[in-house]
Amino acid sequence: MRRSCSTLAAFGASFIAACAGESGSGAPRTSGGLLDASVERGIAFSIRRGGDDHFMPDSMGPGCALFDADGDGDLDAFFVQGLRGADGGLASDAGRDRLLLQGADGRFRDASGESGLDDPRYGMGVAVADVDSDGDLDVFVTNFGSSRLYLNRGDGTFLDFTEASGIVEEGWASSAGFCDYDADGRPDLFVARYLEFDLTIRGAGGGGAPDFPSPLQFKGLPGRLWHNEGGGLFRDVSAESGIASVAGRGLGLGFLDLNDDGRQDIFVANDSEPNFAWIQTEPGRFEEQAFPLGLAVNRVGRPQANMGVAIGDVEGDGTAEIFVTHLVSETNVLYRRQSARKYADMTAGSGLGASSLDKTGFGTAFADLENDGDLDLLVVNGRILRRGPRGVAPIDAHWLPYAEENQLYLNSGSGKFELASGEQGGDWSQALAVGRAVAVGDVDQDGGLDALVSNGDGSCRLYVNQIDRRGNYIRVRALDSEGRCDLLGARVEVSAGDQRWSRTIETCVGYLSAQGPSAHFGLGASASIDSIVVNWPGGGAEKFPGGPVNCEVRLRKGSGTH
Repeated sequence: MRRSCSTLAAFGASFIAACAGESGSGAPRTSGGLLDASVERGIAFSIRRGGDDHFMPDSMGPGCALFDADGDGDLDAFFVQGLRGADGGLASDAGRDRLLLQGADGRFRDASGESGLDDPRYGMGVAVADVDSDGDLDVFVTNFGSSRLYLNRGDGTFLDFTEASGIVEEGWASSAGFCDYDADGRPDLFVARYLEFDLTIRGAGGGGAPDFPSPLQFKGLPGRLWHNEGGGLFRDVSAESGIASVAGRGLGLGFLDLNDDGRQDIFVANDSEPNFAWIQTEPGRFEEQAFPLGLAVNRVGRPQANMGVAIGDVEGDGTAEIFVTHLVSETNVLYRRQSARKYADMTAGSGLGASSLDKTGFGTAFADLENDGDLDLLVVNGRILRRGPRGVAPIDAHWLPYAEENQLYLNSGSGKFELASGEQGGDWSQALAVGRAVAVGDVDQDGGLDALVSNGDGSCRLYVNQIDRRGNYIRVRALDSEGRCDLLGARVEVSAGDQRWSRTIETCVGYLSAQGPSAHFGLGASASIDSIVVNWPGGGAEKFPGGPVNCEVRLRKGSGTH
């Protein structure tokens, strides 16, 4: 049930607010971690991906997104699909991308055909943002082939605007994300690209059995940066910005201010080579500085199979950490900020190292699943190198040697994590799958963050949050002066008593995935908040008054106090 909006008047007239759910401290909940609600919500489907030829793109995707596609206030699900045709071509009617719209009863219906998003191309990842400043979220899909931009008509139907937009993306694109690097209020597009693939190159596993090729058998590609010119039009600034100066096997992607100079920077996780940290040294100009920043390699100086990226303030000190997932036998890595221009691999002692050695991590996301004020961590796992099956999973026999359990880590509050197991982790931690991508959002509007997952075998899952003793929350959107467009990169600080939490408005998440442009704050037992401060992209901060909790608040630029 939704709360009455009458209490929101306490926030004052300086911003827009809307109710988003019910109290997190109300009636007792059923304990059970994250529970698989795919079938009951109508979101479970599967296509048969993969084959005996071990086509490498099959092992690397696909992605998913969780966002309001039709403007009705609830979250919808989008699944990128990748399936070759019977003739071996890079398109298949059976592998069309899918949009599932959520109805008033909480169930999803397949609206792919009517949406205009049902592209048959071989898909990889997805990014969302309001690229044409009309108040709804548009969609960019990366493909193994021609990537596409779709403009939202505002009702859950989309127009393929790729050719008109000026975007030309061919080859193997992986993660993409929108960021406003020049702080002009319009989201720009960064596309990470993977490698120069050659179908004639084959891979082999243990004992010489066929397997997916190694990325080391191929050259990497430079990323691309597209400047938003307005009206859905983009211009390629990869060369003039410096982004095209270095090639890499780009996979995961994240945006943050890496050196505290007020400009947007870009972090790219590169597979089997050093990561990239693109520092915006002057407006519109980037330099790759991962080594001097301490973000290129792990603590013993070795590059790893870097894949998914999660960015968030795990220690609660106002600075963001960077978490990167890796291949089996390599630990996942947590980079902590040491100073304005220095990070260090501080995985040891974090609780995130040893438990990841036997897993291959892909998608990942920080999220306050308990609403206790600190960021927990989701990791979806699935091998790319076969091994003997360890159990029974409801997936095709081809993928069973690659299936693994996902992992949920709960934050102690100080940046140290504990791996959840049994009832604490629920279905999330127990089911075997070939995990690839995850997106997070409050699907059932009960104040708890849920998780959408896309698996490499062609299946998908929705996990609803049934963690016991969840606290209160508030969700914040930071809008332009007209109250219509979300401003990506805005950093939001919420205060209650002697506690303060910081989050950034972003839609790019983890690996190949996207989610809606809101910042979710768990508040624990706090029954109200004292204030909200928004640090706007490009500079300037505004303070907004406090008020009640367990709702969504929309803050309009220019309507707070300085």
